[in-house]
Amino acid sequence: MSAADAAASLARRLLHYARPRQLQLVVRMAELGAMQKAAADLGMSQPSATEALNRVEALLDLTLFDRHARGVRLTREGALLLPALRRALDAFDLLAGDAARLAQGAGGLVRIAGIAAASTAIAAPALPALCAAQPALWLDYREIEAADIAAVCQDRTADLVLCRASVQVPAGHEFTPLRADRIGVYCASDHPLARRRSVDLQRCAKETWLLPPEGSPPHAAFAALCDTLGAPPPVARVSTRTLALGVALVCELRLLYVGLDSHMDRFVASGRLHRLPIDVPGAPVPIGCLHPQQLASEAAATVLTHLVRWASGGGDSARPDAQ
Repeated sequence: MSAADAAASLARRLLHYARPRQLQLVVRMAELGAMQKAAADLGMSQPSATEALNRVEALLDLTLFDRHARGVRLTREGALLLPALRRALDAFDLLAGDAARLAQGAGGLVRIAGIAAASTAIAAPALPALCAAQPALWLDYREIEAADIAAVCQDRTADLVLCRASVQVPAGHEFTPLRADRIGVYCASDHPLARRRSVDLQRCAKETWLLPPEGSPPHAAFAALCDTLGAPPPVARVSTRTLALGVALVCELRLLYVGLDSHMDRFVASGRLHRLPIDVPGAPVPIGCLHPQQLASEAAATVLTHLVRWASGGGDSARPDAQ
């Protein structure tokens, strides 16, 4: 029997015989390190828990735990399967959430995941209009790290993923660019340089700078600016990857900062930051939407269509008569 045939046969057995409670027991045993504690946590008797574990191990044809004097320990196979078991239980949570929202009158459900830059550059300006125009549409948006994109696509825990074009596009997916990005030099809105109509790089070199996160496009741009100057300017003795803290440091300590427009635009719009008129080398790749070639639902297609129209300048694209 091929690996694919074996997997299909096992899937049929699991669908027919496995119970969510049994899977939940395995996960709790792994977390608590003892069957007795896991059984008590789930309101099961010890004999019921023993039978449930035996049933799961028999279905999988694997030993998931080694027993020892103080409890249980995952076997190698058990440790490797634990993430899949957790995903299976998460699927029940998603099912319950979707069912509850539909019962409350939702006319469509769309899960969107996005990196921090996409949250600021796309989600925040584009999605409120869609929500206002499509009140029956239920949107679930969560922020993720770029490193999580592959798992999100594989597990299908999001219908649409807002990210950069540099992402590796999984099979069966495509990337739709929505917004270009730029790198700029920023300061507090009340910084002395913010009042100048023109600012040159040599003048900025006299100021203290906050280092951008290492490995980021702004960090590479800052290094290029240092090369242009011939020597690095003074830098603050603090580093952070947290945007809110970085902005606070720039404002409170009167620092200059090389940042992405997609991150900083909202702070400029609110009046906290000012973008200096300085050309910065380098351009990050565009931000857009990673999605299956065959979208999961009509609701997901509606959201993608809105984002594309918004990106092309159609600010009224969410109106029902514009669909």
